[in-house]
Amino acid sequence: MPAKKPNQWHEEVDVIVLGTGGAAFTAAILAADQGADVLMLEKANQIGGTTAFSGGVPWIPVNRYMKEAGIEDTREDAIAFLERLTLGKVPDPAYIEIYVDNGHKMIDYLHENTPVRFEMPVPFNEYYGHVDEALKKGTRSLDPEPFDLNLVGEWGSLIRQNPLFPPLTLAEGGAIGGVDFNKIAERMENNIVTMGRSLIASLLKGALDRDIKIKNNTPGKELVLDDNGAVIGVVAEDEAGEKIYIGARKGVVLASGGYEWNQELVKTFLKAPITHPMSPPGNEGDGLIMAMEAGAALGNMSEAWWYPSMQDPTMEYEDRIMNQTGSGRMGPNSIIVNKYGKRFVHEGTTYNDLPRAFYEYDPVKLEYPNEAPVWMVFDQQLKDSQMIITMMPGEDAPDWLDRANTLAELADIIGVDAEGLEQSVARWNAQCEQGKDTDFHRGTTQFENLLADGGGNAEANLGKIEKAPFYAVPVNLGALGTNGGPRIDENGQVISLRGNKIEGLYAAGNAAMGILGTAYAGAGGTIGPAMTVGYLAGKHVGSVPARNIKSEQSVN
Repeated sequence: MPAKKPNQWHEEVDVIVLGTGGAAFTAAILAADQGADVLMLEKANQIGGTTAFSGGVPWIPVNRYMKEAGIEDTREDAIAFLERLTLGKVPDPAYIEIYVDNGHKMIDYLHENTPVRFEMPVPFNEYYGHVDEALKKGTRSLDPEPFDLNLVGEWGSLIRQNPLFPPLTLAEGGAIGGVDFNKIAERMENNIVTMGRSLIASLLKGALDRDIKIKNNTPGKELVLDDNGAVIGVVAEDEAGEKIYIGARKGVVLASGGYEWNQELVKTFLKAPITHPMSPPGNEGDGLIMAMEAGAALGNMSEAWWYPSMQDPTMEYEDRIMNQTGSGRMGPNSIIVNKYGKRFVHEGTTYNDLPRAFYEYDPVKLEYPNEAPVWMVFDQQLKDSQMIITMMPGEDAPDWLDRANTLAELADIIGVDAEGLEQSVARWNAQCEQGKDTDFHRGTTQFENLLADGGGNAEANLGKIEKAPFYAVPVNLGALGTNGGPRIDENGQVISLRGNKIEGLYAAGNAAMGILGTAYAGAGGTIGPAMTVGYLAGKHVGSVPARNIKSEQSVN
């Protein structure tokens, strides 16, 4: 249950922001610029959350950088595209227009008032460039410019990093295995960061310039409500494990991430288990639990930002085997099969779309035939030509990689039906000869050949599996984060179960409902909406009148 107003506050501020990701920092900066005294609380010993761990790319329609690059975009086109992707399955249809109308304002504000800078990630295209409503050239995704970490002093060492991302921008290959070793070495020597770390570092600099207070190792545990149900503070836990009561004269912004690492919440709300979260450990639904205790209505709770996760079992992150994004699954000499050895999905669709096939239900067999792990099966041709997880072309196959000289032997090793696998590969090879995948339409979508104008094609994405040895790697059901949380209004203010606004409570990012429903519009499909809602929430909470929250015995 929420906590009651204490006899004494340990500290009072105007606004408390829980979390230090992109949504959190944007909210904190906007609140401070309305004159609010802002405190940010971070659960972890590092700052930046999932945003710092990511590519740091926000997807924003009609933005200034597109205009400068000569990429044509309009409000009407962006709305039509999002309506096409969301298929009417959004918690609130009004938020499509709210997002399109305010996302570029958020980018303008940060450009004009903070060190945050972006550039267009040439030659990237839109993930869904093959649909009629999409941009046909260019992208709405923005690539953070490299940032000098020395500008934030000792704080720089606390910004979370993804050990697989070199200090290259998205355009330079930072998220897809870029190998400009001279540039990597130069940037490492000079403490220059890119992608998610750059975005967080530049937002951090904006926060430090405003004297926004940041406390890490200080998780929020409970909201404090007054007798009328308004949120007036947070019960947090200091580094010694002691409870501290912090009052909020204007409000609290929940921007502490999703709940993908909380298996109890995952089982309760999601349609499938997240067995391999892709985000840093710690996103355990703290904000969601606090919002529910305060009486919040929920939205979009059955969804996550899905990802077909793979592992190199020798790679660890924070004492766990690291779940990774790289795969080679769009490569020509590969397919994905289930336990029956059958193909069941277009292997080159977006990472948010492909895993939806994992939870297809068979009402006759009463089972989920595609339940993870499933297997990416490929041959020596793909091994020689593409990076697969951490395996580089030309390197010897690692000991952990399953392989065999025949498909039947491989099937026995990985525990799938041998006859089914042989039949699937034979059918795939025949379709490759014909230059057309009539089963799942490989070679027809933009994402599977993202850097090429026109997207996928038979030459790039279809190729026989015929050269031994044959290999297989398990593909698991992962997620970049969850995509549901408290319902919010046009200002990011949390709505109660009765449909009323909960005074003093706001939510943004993965700690709030996904404003675009199941849609992941392109690179940065989570960060763009998160920062936009953070912008709206920060602007609103920072401008509301401060309340008198003092107790008679308050020390302040």
